[in-house]
Amino acid sequence: MQLWSFSTTVRNPERILPFLRVLKLLEGQPFDKENQMKYQILLIQHHLYKPTNIPNKYKDIFDDPTAEIPFDIAEKVFRKQNYQDPSMRGRHSANPITKLGFSIARESVGDIQITELGNKFIKEEFEIGYAFFKSLLKLQFPNPWSTDFKAEDGFNVVPFIAALHLINRVNQHSEKRGLTQTEFSLFVPSLINYKLIDDYVGKVFEYRNSKDKQKFIYKFAQEFYQTKTPTEKQIHNFSEYGDNIMRYFRLTRYFKVAADSFGADWRIDNEPTRQVEINQILKKFSGEAILFKTTDAYLKYIADISLPKLPSEDLSNSIQIAKSLVETIFAFAKSSGTPILKSEKVLLQINFSEFNKAEIDNYILQLRQINLDIKDRKAKTVIVNNEKRIVEIIELLKDTKAVRKISPEKFEQLLSDCLKIINDEIKIKPNYPVDDDGEPISHAAGSQPDIECFYKTYNAICEVTLDSSNFQWVRESQPVMRHLREFENKYSNLHSYCLFIAPKVHEDTLYHFWTSIKHGYN
Repeated sequence: MQLWSFSTTVRNPERILPFLRVLKLLEGQPFDKENQMKYQILLIQHHLYKPTNIPNKYKDIFDDPTAEIPFDIAEKVFRKQNYQDPSMRGRHSANPITKLGFSIARESVGDIQITELGNKFIKEEFEIGYAFFKSLLKLQFPNPWSTDFKAEDGFNVVPFIAALHLINRVNQHSEKRGLTQTEFSLFVPSLINYKLIDDYVGKVFEYRNSKDKQKFIYKFAQEFYQTKTPTEKQIHNFSEYGDNIMRYFRLTRYFKVAADSFGADWRIDNEPTRQVEINQILKKFSGEAILFKTTDAYLKYIADISLPKLPSEDLSNSIQIAKSLVETIFAFAKSSGTPILKSEKVLLQINFSEFNKAEIDNYILQLRQINLDIKDRKAKTVIVNNEKRIVEIIELLKDTKAVRKISPEKFEQLLSDCLKIINDEIKIKPNYPVDDDGEPISHAAGSQPDIECFYKTYNAICEVTLDSSNFQWVRESQPVMRHLREFENKYSNLHSYCLFIAPKVHEDTLYHFWTSIKHGYN
């Protein structure tokens, strides 16, 4: 028996989009062995894959992330790896993109095709959360495309739906919401059949009640892998796959992840502010895989952006979602003592019962923004008036070993909190994508500043990095200056500054910034 997984090639979901953009360069061409190798070479050329065996004469160009790698050099380095099956590398790199419904790339199917969902993702018509939500609704095992997870081995599951069901049913029997990191890692990657959901609810409570947790994990591994002596790797795979799956799931914003200060130890729950939507989804979908008789039928399904039909596409269900959001916002404002702005109150008191579908969808987006804004104001009040928390942040940032353990998005959040303490701050706007509680689900994209700061007498951007290596200046200097110049042009009414923060500013970065400050940039 094996755990289900998204990909061992592209472990970080944020890498899917750049991999997809490179595959787009080959669209319309056959995904034969030649183009499979060409795809992997293009990934190398675009700094998206770094081989282990790089000749000394090319190391400088590969170590410089801003350097353009000529195709012929990327090809020479690829050939230098002496892979037994060179084309397999390209197949493995493209596989998760097709598995997630963003493309169709396989030698036996025909020309490479980017699906409608994939094209909208590339054009950023769909932000990352919605793109992965639409994708994960279709990911199922078994399917005619994949030979890894077969029906004869017991697979019959839509993992995203099954995980929502599992957590929802656990919550119905427990005051403690959600699953711990260990519980999620044990019981979600191994949930290979939707018929096992109730059994797994029982196993969650069995684990919680066990006095010897390690003994339980070992016994569970014995049963799942059907072996008396599971290997260390098999047991480790639970946590490795669980962490990987969590990263994909949380991007959809249908799961809420609460992490410690380092972003390492976490707990996952169904997102409370989307509970009405989740209930609608769970009522319609059991987590059972759809039976496709042919590969073509499955490929048409994943290429059709309108499928599966969601309950929220029904106007009455969307009105229920809006009603729930309004009630949630008012309840949070009351319980937290956070005032609702006059402009927000006007929107919240609108009679939306006669809205058409487009109007209600737009209204729901506005409500979600109000929800985030109110929670952001509450968070600011908490941090400004919480001396203990401020001291905790100071002590954490002084501990260089602890800082190295922090995830990039958590580091950006910590610095965003710090900036809120400055008295005349009007708005601190971190650009990392957030969940419905304002918690970061990924670090800020490279096309914009990490944090934008607006004060009464000046504006600023804050650029944050955990990189302290001698390549810091290469990765950070030019993008930081470009972001500042664009920010200055956009907000020219006040003087703009840039605050650059790293655990250590490398001397090369210092000299580069100093020269640019003295002699100009961009």
